[in-house]
Amino acid sequence: MSRAGISTKLHVAVSGDGRLVCGFLSGGNRNDVVAAPELVEDVYGRFVIADKGYDSDGFRRLLVSNGNVPVIPGRSNRKAPVEYDKVRYQKRGLVERVFGRLKENRRLALRYEKSDSGFLGFVLFAFMKSYLC
Repeated sequence: MSRAGISTKLHVAVSGDGRLVCGFLSGGNRNDVVAAPELVEDVYGRFVIADKGYDSDGFRRLLVSNGNVPVIPGRSNRKAPVEYDKVRYQKRGLVERVFGRLKENRRLALRYEKSDSGFLGFVLFAFMKSYLC
């Protein structure tokens, strides 16, 4: 459970049409790539589009072993540049729009709910609201 002053991160995986596939909270001090395997554990044979925060050789190997194609740009400090499909990567804007829709709900944007379970409940409610409207 989250306490005041301790930050958390919301991780979500969405389908190509913006539907929630998976989501959970992690500690604010936890790196994105550490949470990545949880997001894609049931994803097979897809293009997985993620930002630079999810760039690691281990995560790329996990994606390929599940028959997925990683569409993740390399971090700026990589010694060898990574090849990725720049046209497909433009679809990552969908995830940004999903977060934008969530933040239209003031209660989520300002994190009025201090408990993790309450916050996740409102995140799910906001997803349901966006699908029904």
